[in-house]
Amino acid sequence: MSEQPQLDHRLALGGFALAAGLLSLLLLASVTPPVPRHPEELLPYLAAHRSAYVLAAVTVLLWTTVSVPFTVSLGALLGAGARALALAATLLSAGGVLLLGFATFASVGALLSIAAASPAARSPADAAFQAVLWSNLSFFLSDPGLMTLGLGQLLFAHLAWKSRLLPRLVSLTGYLGGLAGLLTLVVYQTPVLAVAQLVAFGVWGIATGAVLVRRRELSSGE
Repeated sequence: MSEQPQLDHRLALGGFALAAGLLSLLLLASVTPPVPRHPEELLPYLAAHRSAYVLAAVTVLLWTTVSVPFTVSLGALLGAGARALALAATLLSAGGVLLLGFATFASVGALLSIAAASPAARSPADAAFQAVLWSNLSFFLSDPGLMTLGLGQLLFAHLAWKSRLLPRLVSLTGYLGGLAGLLTLVVYQTPVLAVAQLVAFGVWGIATGAVLVRRRELSSGE
């Protein structure tokens, strides 16, 4: 039988996990809007959807902030009997979250800045070029975070499968999300694998939060 994890502040950690899961789904909705196919349409699109991009920037900051303590709590929950592997999973996941959060915020901030400064540009073509450049660069900026988080997810999925502290379906979701992150460079200029990875991360957040909150209630009732 595996060693049972001893965690304090389960309710607070469960809240971070639930918030990370829910914000992951909101982040998907806010950072993957349909974008124009033609470069000359990008700046007018940004100007017309400025509030959506501002929402994306706020959401990614909140997601990054709550996801780090969530990954730490996940490492503590699954680390009984495998502390070194759990530490590696925690560091990789937290690092991936920070890298991905910064990359997304920087990309969204750059596009908003270009849209705001476009009237002062030397020519509309210059501003349009900068907007298209950052729109394409955002995919490359996100790759390090996605891959780092992907390996962390794979390790957490392995720990969860062995410990059985989370449902088997959640573990399988972690395996799929981790593989999606590691394979992010296989596809070019498409968010398909990133979407799959964030969905898996959201599922893990909600499932982990439910486990932590439930165990806190059971402990209080004993």
